Amino acid sequence: MERNYRVSLDKSHKAYGKFAGSTKQPLFIVVHGLPCSIMEGLYERACWWFAKHGYATYRFNLYGWQKDARQLIDCTLAMHARDLDAVVAHFRRKGFKKIYVAGHSFGGPTILLSKKQPFDAAVLWDPSYAISFTKKKYGFAGGKYLKALDGYFMRWGANVVIGKKMANEVDELDWNALPKSFRRPLKIITAGKGILVKGCKNYFAHASEPKDFQVLNGATHYFDDTPTMQDRLFVTTHDWFEQY
Repeated sequence: MERNYRVSLDKSHKAYGKFAGSTKQPLFIVVHGLPCSIMEGLYERACWWFAKHGYATYRFNLYGWQKDARQLIDCTLAMHARDLDAVVAHFRRKGFKKIYVAGHSFGGPTILLSKKQPFDAAVLWDPSYAISFTKKKYGFAGGKYLKALDGYFMRWGANVVIGKKMANEVDELDWNALPKSFRRPLKIITAGKGILVKGCKNYFAHASEPKDFQVLNGATHYFDDTPTMQDRLFVTTHDWFEQY
């Protein structure tokens, strides 16, 4: 059974998430995308699946409503990467010997931006590549800058404001350089019917060994196109982790 579990990130902030398992197991951590939360089906099902296959699990929100949680408008991807490192370091101190991470969408570059890379292996699920919040990319318009909020209003249905710091960061990133400094075993799984296949291939081309690349044919960004698509995603992720 999952239970609510907080991790201190710094003197002012905590990560709020859900944990299950014990230190006798390997630990699976999933990093959500933007503007997602851990309550979305992909991340819930991933943790349930890995728990059934012998892993402890942790899914945590990169931002939240709690007083000492981060706010998305104040975040950057570099900040998310530091928070991931803090979360992994916390569980290392608790006694976990093997820790594996999976990142979906913007969770992918969050993992690649990790400075300490304190995990044993990583899998990126259709990771974001060369996205922009300020201008048109992949056929989607950029956001509208709001001076009063110092951020970009995004017309994503459930409208959010991306802070100027993150918007500028994303526009200035050398996306192909991200995997060059990544030192852990890396597998990239891209959605065959999605818009990120070319970007994922670029990531793979610039990554160091050991590495692997897989296209899940028929899948879109959330891998929810058939009743078994997410299970296929989890199986191939699990198989990569089991090697390390």
